[in-house]
Order: sequence, then structure tokens, then C-alpha cells
Amino acid sequence: MAVDELTLFIVDDDTPVREALAALLEAEGFKVALFATGTEFLEAIRPNLHGCIVLDIDLPGFTGLEIQRILAERDIDLPIIFLTGIGDVEKARTGFKGGAVDFLEKPVDAAVLIEAVRRGLELGVRRDVEKAQHSKLEALYSHLTPREKEILVLLARGYSAKQVGRALGISHRTAEIHRARIMEKLGVDSLADLVALAIGIGVR
Repeated sequence: MAVDELTLFIVDDDTPVREALAALLEAEGFKVALFATGTEFLEAIRPNLHGCIVLDIDLPGFTGLEIQRILAERDIDLPIIFLTGIGDVEKARTGFKGGAVDFLEKPVDAAVLIEAVRRGLELGVRRDVEKAQHSKLEALYSHLTPREKEILVLLARGYSAKQVGRALGISHRTAEIHRARIMEKLGVDSLADLVALAIGIGVR
């Protein structure tokens, strides 16, 4: 997914600021969607949307940090760039802990904002790719039999086929056959790749 196919969500209750940000970022070729309140934004946002959020941290009603928390609870992983009219170290620290891309003070420099937006959108693309890859791996994993999943756990812990056989009370040859089938189902060609895949999907 290219950066220019993504949406930049601007959430700010100050109409002149919101419209100025939109004009600036649209002039740079970004697709923007504007929201005056956190409630309006939260009602519109969906897990399948892609892009980045420019979010006023001092919104009335739901604050920017509250919106960040709610999005996390909904498993919506859009990168966030916080804007604030007053420098606040504690808020910035909280925002960064929550995964914010940047924390910019108003009036924000145009070049600084544009650079932060590009980083945010690129991060969003990487996260989408990683999610898609993880979903694919989980789908492949779901096709393993219970016995194959049991063996995969041992392989992920570094067990050889012989050690797997001993642990499960099966022959070395049977363990090797299971390992080969697991690798075929998961689409990997080496034991190292198999272990990396297992770790990637949380098999321990």
C-alpha cells in the first residue's frame, strides 16, 4: 500500500487551525479527513482504515491521550502525531509511551509537520504489512494438527527430531516425518526459518 493511498485524520476543535492544517497537507498531496471532536472521530474510525492521525492533545470531551487509549483498546493501530498549544512534558511522555510518532507544539512549523506526517504514514504502512504477514502465519498455523502444534512447540525450543521423539514417546523417524509436514504446511525450507516463524506467531 503506497503512502499516497492512505488517509490523514486531523482531529482539532479549533476550526481555523483544522482548516489550515488541511490546506497545508492537501497541498502536499495528502488525503485528509477532518474531525472537530474526539467523539466525532471515534464514531467514524474503524479497524480497517489505514493512515495516520494528527491529534490535538487538549480536545474538550475526550482528550487526545484518552483517544489514544481508546484506539488501543479497540486494537486500532494508527500512528499518532500529537499537537498541543502548551508544552507539557508529562503529556508528551505519556503519549510516547502509548506509541505516538511525535509531539509537536503549536504553532507547528510546516516542514516539521510534513516530515512527521510522512514518517507516520510510512510507519502505518509497515504496521499494516506486519499485521497482514502475521495473519497469514496464523492462518497457516491453524491448519496444523494438535500433534503437529505440540511438536512445533518443542522445535521452537530448540529440540532436535531425536529429542522430540524422546519427549513424546515416538520414534526418531516419526518425529522427522512430522517435522517435514509442519515445514511444508508452514511454507518454510529450513529449521531456522521454522523456529523464527514459530516465535513470530507466539509459539513457545
